Amino acid sequence: MKEINKIFVAGLPRSGTTLVQNILDTHPLVYGGPEFDRIPNILDLRTKLQNSLKQGRIEVYTSSEEIDDVIKNLLETLITPLNLNESVAYISEKTPWNILYFEELLDLFPDAKFIMVFRNPIATFNSMKNVAKRAKKAGAGSPDFTTNVFIAAAYMEYVYGLMQRLQEKHPNNVITIKYELIINDLEKHSKELCSFIGLPWDENLLNFNNFEHPGEKTMTQNQIWYTSEQYNANPSDVAKKEKTSVLSFKERVFLKYLFRKNKFVNPNYCFFKEPNIFEKIVARTLLIDYRNKYRFNKPPKRVLD
Repeated sequence: MKEINKIFVAGLPRSGTTLVQNILDTHPLVYGGPEFDRIPNILDLRTKLQNSLKQGRIEVYTSSEEIDDVIKNLLETLITPLNLNESVAYISEKTPWNILYFEELLDLFPDAKFIMVFRNPIATFNSMKNVAKRAKKAGAGSPDFTTNVFIAAAYMEYVYGLMQRLQEKHPNNVITIKYELIINDLEKHSKELCSFIGLPWDENLLNFNNFEHPGEKTMTQNQIWYTSEQYNANPSDVAKKEKTSVLSFKERVFLKYLFRKNKFVNPNYCFFKEPNIFEKIVARTLLIDYRNKYRFNKPPKRVLD
């Protein structure tokens, strides 16, 4: 069986990871499947096995190298579709929270390409709240980060810092794609994406929303994370509709204040300017509660039960 190149796409939920995955899946040499979900569980097993080995409890059974080989082979087997077209040269796995595990995946797949997707934090949380709104309408629950701005901000702070470190440490393997840029000039930035991966550019990428994608079934399930209309719409049209804010004044001011001087998030104040005096007073009051109760003191992990 020929070796298939790996691509991993991740970022905060609602940051544009599905957009990037569907663009890649449109390429004739790429298979961009649905979210696999269980990579964190498998990497958690790897951590536990390596810890047991370090403690001298399983050294008669295995070695560090063998553990990593087994875990890598397991991941490769599971993320490869059962009926993969022979023309496919790359498999792209997209699960947003896998961004928290990119460092470990880089250990196992040093030749893979890692795509981190970034979006304006205010727009990201606005989209998260729209998910919560649709979930409530459907009588379903929604994740904590879609309703609580402090929880969302804690993940944002950690993920943005992680993105910056990964980009600096692994410039040949890791790229950051900005949602706003790819929406505004799909041709230019899809070409940059293909160049980074090592793919010839294909003009079909410009019409990716007119193609069927394997991820649609799970992403539109219950019409919560995406409605079918959203999933297949022109992304610039979706972005225009989502400009209608569902954020409260306090939520918007807090995020604006928190990230205003972050050069990775807001270079040259491209997304938001300095808050006014009243906004700063409100934000500083909220910041006290955030620092005391929500900001992560250690790396967060999101592993499904």
